[in-house]
Amino acid sequence: MRKLRNIVLAGILVLAVTILTGCTTYNNFKATFFEETGLKSETIKIGVLEPQTGNDSKMGNEEIRGIQLAHKLNPNVLDKDIELIYADTQSSIYVAETAANDLVAKTPAVVLGSYGDTVTLIASQILGEAKIPAIAMTPTNPLITTNNPYYFRVSFTDDSQGKAIAHYVVEKLQYKHAAVIRMEKDDTTTDLVSKFKGRMRRLTNNQKCVPVTIDLKEDINDYTEYLQEIKDAKIKAVFMPVSLTTAQSVLTQAEELGMTNVDFIGPKDWHDDEMLQFAKKHPELKISVASDLVSHAEDKEAADAQTTSNYEQFVKAYKEEYLGAEPTEAAALAFDAYMIAVNAIETADGIDPDAVKEAMLTKTNFGGVSGHITFDETGEPKKPVNVDIVKDGMFVSVFTKN
Repeated sequence: MRKLRNIVLAGILVLAVTILTGCTTYNNFKATFFEETGLKSETIKIGVLEPQTGNDSKMGNEEIRGIQLAHKLNPNVLDKDIELIYADTQSSIYVAETAANDLVAKTPAVVLGSYGDTVTLIASQILGEAKIPAIAMTPTNPLITTNNPYYFRVSFTDDSQGKAIAHYVVEKLQYKHAAVIRMEKDDTTTDLVSKFKGRMRRLTNNQKCVPVTIDLKEDINDYTEYLQEIKDAKIKAVFMPVSLTTAQSVLTQAEELGMTNVDFIGPKDWHDDEMLQFAKKHPELKISVASDLVSHAEDKEAADAQTTSNYEQFVKAYKEEYLGAEPTEAAALAFDAYMIAVNAIETADGIDPDAVKEAMLTKTNFGGVSGHITFDETGEPKKPVNVDIVKDGMFVSVFTKN
């Protein structure tokens, strides 16, 4: 009887382990009782917090591509393998909290991500409480770094973007007036538009230098009346912090109205292959886009030689890895974020979070593929903002504001 009972108990134990092997509970059990007790991990973990599914998955996976390429080229630090651990936000602010907590439980040295300002704000609070250094790639909301001394950013903020575009209008295009087209009740562009207008007034010494501001309603798709107002006012520069989808509709109707002499300027969200494909079909339109990097310099002699070389090498490696695909700006920023994380771990000579954070703060002029990056005391990057035009089927940098 005792022998039979032992056999039954053994069977139950095997069944339990089999069931647990496929679930999160078992993974947590394993991490707690095996990896942290006696069997010390020989890897250094870097967390990847990104929307792998849902509406934002396209951009999330672009950032993942940049991280994975950097990891493939640089898989070790301090004589240890780097292990990428992933958490999917599912493009949801509700799932983002769980995803961030899951990463915290796995104790990564650094977390990279996420795409999307709102989910990154949620992650910022959680990672800040856990004191885990993190680097955001494309989000621009200043609160991400302001509210968390452990969070850094490799992309410029809305403040920098708005001011730089104003300088582009006045200094490069030589216009003293501009219009703004934005979405009604879109709070995410409030700061961007405010900084653009403020800098325009300062540069022109004219409080009425932005005489037309149009708030588009979400439920309309005929923009003729609004565009006609800009045309009648003879304004030649229009700043449009709207989505790429909305921009294409507005630009198509602007072309139909003969507004091919107007410079339409978009935020860095327009810096996408989808815009290049659109521009090929509408070659008469004048389109400019804010950019984190110098993809192709109009004046090669003025471009930074090291940055240009880094970017060219990155493009070559990216195309080899991803079957000839052109890298996006998000992928380039993610590549830089990974390299900065590795550099900080190496400089800190370990994964102590405070030491890694200090290493990021003290690193100056990190030579990435998106340019030279130095973080200020709040984790914001000191880096130039570029403005590109669409020319010959590609983005060409024509203006830089430090």
